[in-house]
Amino acid sequence: MINFLKQDKNWHIIGALLVMLIGGVLIWMSLLQTIIIFVDGQSLQVQTRALSVDGALISANIILNEADRIVPPRERLIWDLPLIYVERAHPILVKTPDEILSLSTPERIPANILSEIGIPLFPQDQFLRNGQVINPNLPLEDLEDVLIQFQPATPIYLTLDGATHPIYTDQATLGQALEAAEVPLSPRDWVSEDLMAPVKEGMVVTIRRARPVTVNLGGKKVSGLTAATTVGEALQEIGLPLQGLDYSLPGEGESIPNNGEISMVSVDEEVVITTEETPYENEYVEDPETELDQVSVVQAGQMGIYATRERVQYADGVEVRRYLEGRWQASEPRDGILGYGTKAVIRTEVVDGVTIEYWRKKTVYATSYEPCDNQGVCHDGTAGGYPLQRGIVAVTPQWYSVPNGLAMADLPVYVPGYGRAIIGDVGGGIPGTPWIDVAYRPEDDFTWDAHWTTMYFLTPVPNWYPAMITP
Repeated sequence: MINFLKQDKNWHIIGALLVMLIGGVLIWMSLLQTIIIFVDGQSLQVQTRALSVDGALISANIILNEADRIVPPRERLIWDLPLIYVERAHPILVKTPDEILSLSTPERIPANILSEIGIPLFPQDQFLRNGQVINPNLPLEDLEDVLIQFQPATPIYLTLDGATHPIYTDQATLGQALEAAEVPLSPRDWVSEDLMAPVKEGMVVTIRRARPVTVNLGGKKVSGLTAATTVGEALQEIGLPLQGLDYSLPGEGESIPNNGEISMVSVDEEVVITTEETPYENEYVEDPETELDQVSVVQAGQMGIYATRERVQYADGVEVRRYLEGRWQASEPRDGILGYGTKAVIRTEVVDGVTIEYWRKKTVYATSYEPCDNQGVCHDGTAGGYPLQRGIVAVTPQWYSVPNGLAMADLPVYVPGYGRAIIGDVGGGIPGTPWIDVAYRPEDDFTWDAHWTTMYFLTPVPNWYPAMITP
């Protein structure tokens, strides 16, 4: 009976162990599952009975580095977790203005890589890969021989419209930096630094916006834009600088009014000198060294002059002040002495294609006449006893004979367009005009239009001739 009980107990133990063994086999068989592992974007399908991510990776013979990134974490159980992501770390060199850093990271986005090594990023920071500009927010495609050059933007402190704020720029000059930051500038805006100045870290730049001003000037209004702070600077900038005695309202050293209205008073000053003259007279004497019909100055005459000096000021064209500065005698009167030439100089000239020799010439007004006038009255003779024909020139009585005239009778002359002639007649002439009248007969087929011309007195030179010829 006892043996039977022991045998029965053994069977219970064996049965229990068998159940456990079968359960374990079933459990072990149920742990087998298919896991997909993505390694740097490449998929790998693995069947494993591992319980954790780490175990699954070991089952797949994937060797990990400390810097590799695994999602989910390595210690995570993989029940109902069919996907595992592995991003292997890769070597990257990061060059900053101060140093070159070498690191191993699974990160592919340059901005995140710099964040990992504690470098803060600002707008306008620039990234280059092997010398080529790249977008820091896009992942790197090729991980071979990666050198990231980090060029941090330079901060500039900009004061505009009363507020100061920083801007970050990667530009070389201030003008380029402001343009890149979309800070608009008008030609009249004032900038504390030259726009061509190189950008420097910590540069402080002030911008004053131009504003409209209106200048009232002598009843006219001139408008312009200026970023100046004082009235004088504004007037200078819009091309209306104060000059001399000019002044402005408000004064040139005062601030520009809020309404932009400026009045400018133009002050002109002139010195007025008035003179009073006392006349002088000229005395004429013969001058044997001066040619006929020419006048020389033997002694210059001089007016007697009294001068008065006044200073006059005008404001916007209106006289506002006048005062006498003095009166004096500038010169005393003195009579003059003029010499009239008596020297006859023989010259030659080609006139009408003919070479003539003359000793005097005179500008005259030349008319013409013939034996019979318009009323049919005819006179065939002349004052010199010559028949009235071509070759006779009439002059005024004052020129014709002595003692009443200048004794030109019978002198040979040449008149351009008429030819050689002698002074052989007298005419009335035109009072006050040096006049001559050239004669011709109807059968001469000759016409003459009255005009000014030159009469040449031909050689030989007479024994006596008048030194001066007056009309």
